[in-house]
Amino acid sequence: MLIWLKIAARNVLRNKRRSFITLIGIALGLGLILIFNGFIKGSEDQLTNNFIASQGGHIQINGAGYAAKARLTPMDIVIDAPDRLAERIRKLPHVTQALKRVRFGAGVSNEIDTLPTLGLAIDPIDEKDGIVAKSIIEGSYLGDQPREALIGKQLAHDLNLKIGSDLTVVVRTYTGSTNAMAPVVKGIFYTGFPQLDNLIIVPLGEAQKRLLLKERVTDVIVQLDSASNADIVAEALRAELGTIAEVQTWRELGQALWTLLTARQFIFTILGAIVIFIAALGIMNTILMSVFERTREVGTMMALGVTRGEVQLLFLLESAILGGMGALMGSLLGGSVTRYFSINGIATGDGVGNITSVPVGQVIYAYFSWANIVLFFAMVLVLSVVAAAYPAYIASRQEPVKALRYI
Repeated sequence: MLIWLKIAARNVLRNKRRSFITLIGIALGLGLILIFNGFIKGSEDQLTNNFIASQGGHIQINGAGYAAKARLTPMDIVIDAPDRLAERIRKLPHVTQALKRVRFGAGVSNEIDTLPTLGLAIDPIDEKDGIVAKSIIEGSYLGDQPREALIGKQLAHDLNLKIGSDLTVVVRTYTGSTNAMAPVVKGIFYTGFPQLDNLIIVPLGEAQKRLLLKERVTDVIVQLDSASNADIVAEALRAELGTIAEVQTWRELGQALWTLLTARQFIFTILGAIVIFIAALGIMNTILMSVFERTREVGTMMALGVTRGEVQLLFLLESAILGGMGALMGSLLGGSVTRYFSINGIATGDGVGNITSVPVGQVIYAYFSWANIVLFFAMVLVLSVVAAAYPAYIASRQEPVKALRYI
């Protein structure tokens, strides 16, 4: 086998220009596949984590019928006795926290302009380690005073608000009447997620009082030890709560987003298959040209006793060497670029998130995996051998006498 490998390597170097072009084609194709795959997988993981963070948890529980009217932020569909419910939820396997929240529509005024926005009432103590608390860029987090509010950076910019600014927040109550809150801006936060950076956030107790909710809430957010356990816990919650509440996992809440990601993955698969197919055609063309150029040489070898199987083996080894070297170059190229961007990322700023309303974040990181590199390397190597199967068969089927007469 070693002697045939040496001969195959020597034959690959006989036509350096053609071999070099084939190698470059394979390397670029594989390198691009690894880079695109890294960014698609990385952005998918990042979108998943960011979406869960922007929702506050992995599962959302609302009163029955809330999901159909969620865009209207209905105040008459609520959860009664949320404290007892939260305690029951915290005892379930994989659950790390259960948060009580109130979502409400609001008109926020700075005494000059008024903007409609979404309000969120949270328990300052339960969510002191949440994404908003970690994203304060001016002022400080909510304290123990009821007349305090946190404002998203975008909303603060639109209304020209600063720390200490007085606000008037007009809301629709549980009974359908109109009421108002008069908080002071305690802090301004910036998460990089458009759906959060336009919010006004107030203490839960104050919101329940002004919205006439008593102890009721609109949402109970469930945090888990892993996103992969969402379906298991959701089924347990549905079985326990029955029809009195709606339970939605992070995938169900972001159905449109995951449909988009699935479509993108499908497109990448098609493009990757096309690139690999073109690389395989390049290898087949190179080996076929080699077969036709070496017809007399093959005839001489067979006349000297070389078997048809050994002729096939020779050309398959030549293809494997081309494919292996090209795959190695592509793996180095794609792996290096992917590794670099998995650490440093690509800054996108606010533009992408603001345009798409998708929680992309300000930096997109690629996903680097040795397993992916080995997988694609092996795939290219196998396809290289498969692509050479037909040319190798053509070479081995030649009759020595006819081949020796070939000009």
